[in-house]
Amino acid sequence: MPDEIPAPITELAAMAVQHHEAFQAWVDAGFTEAQALDLLKTIILRGIAGGA
Repeated sequence: MPDEIPAPITELAAMAVQHHEAFQAWVDAGFTEAQALDLLKTIILRGIAGGA
């Protein structure tokens, strides 16, 4: 039996949930789906580029 119990959700799955929640919040706030997706894309790309 392993010493550590694996997490019930992976880090990747948790990130996907957070991204979906942000996307849905923007749509609920009145942004179009295209605008919300563009905001999300910008956040993801800036994270990959180190916030530049």
